Amino acid sequence: MYIRKSTAQVLQLFTSHISESFTLREVARRLNMHVSLTHRALQPLKDAQIVEQDKHKNLILNYKIHHENLAFVEYLKRDHFLNKFKDIKLFADEVSKKIKQDSFVLLVFGSSTESRKPRDIDILLIVDSADKIAFHEKFLHNITSNYDAPFEERVISFESVYEMLSKRDEKNVMNEILNKHVILFGAELFYRLIERGRL
Repeated sequence: MYIRKSTAQVLQLFTSHISESFTLREVARRLNMHVSLTHRALQPLKDAQIVEQDKHKNLILNYKIHHENLAFVEYLKRDHFLNKFKDIKLFADEVSKKIKQDSFVLLVFGSSTESRKPRDIDILLIVDSADKIAFHEKFLHNITSNYDAPFEERVISFESVYEMLSKRDEKNVMNEILNKHVILFGAELFYRLIERGRL
């Protein structure tokens, strides 16, 4: 699916607020875009069922399909974010070069995704097995200790992701991440995990 610039802007909003829904006017207001342009930008997403209507007729992201398109937009969001945070870019490059794990997700979450000068930079690494957590906690700590940035790193397994996502009304890391994240690596895998965890 070809994604025009205005459609990419709209989709970035929805991928930044995965569990939230919006009216057409709310999307236009948040993006400072005319309602008619917003409607045109949304139409290809609705046609492809990437954006659907919920039971209240509001618009919500369908995270279960077109993961390659969602990943593309996540990486647009990432590149824009990393232009402002050189330390995080260097850190992400170093982790992706040095990690021996094949399937992983690396992301920034929480207030650090919205603040120009965050008090903490919350980093999450998701690995495929709980047996690998201790090793990767040390691995991440060794890398973050080389930076002056206030990194706070955490490692969880796929199983923990599924468990947290199944508890939709509970305050936990994964439910927070759905609406406050920047994916540094593994965007398609991130959406596959959400699809499986939020049945």
